[in-house]
Amino acid sequence: MGRKANSPPDYGRLSHDNTRQDRARKGKVPVLVGEGEEMERLLIPTKLIKHPYVAALLEMSASEFGYQQQGALKIPCDAECLRRSIQMISKQK
Repeated sequence: MGRKANSPPDYGRLSHDNTRQDRARKGKVPVLVGEGEEMERLLIPTKLIKHPYVAALLEMSASEFGYQQQGALKIPCDAECLRRSIQMISKQK
């Protein structure tokens, strides 16, 4: 099952422009992925949050940033790697 033709992408570059409305669609969890200053906003389907790979990334995030993060969850990993992993996991379900 693919994305609908007119639906927005499941990922996008983080904008520092505060006038832009970046809201997660229903059924998606927004996360900031990357290391250092290069963070990219990705939307992870809520149905994949309990997947062992995603759960391990969330644990890694908690270890690095703590449980009291403000704003979107930060995950310290390569954005392209996470994007591909989410696509592969989604195809398995």
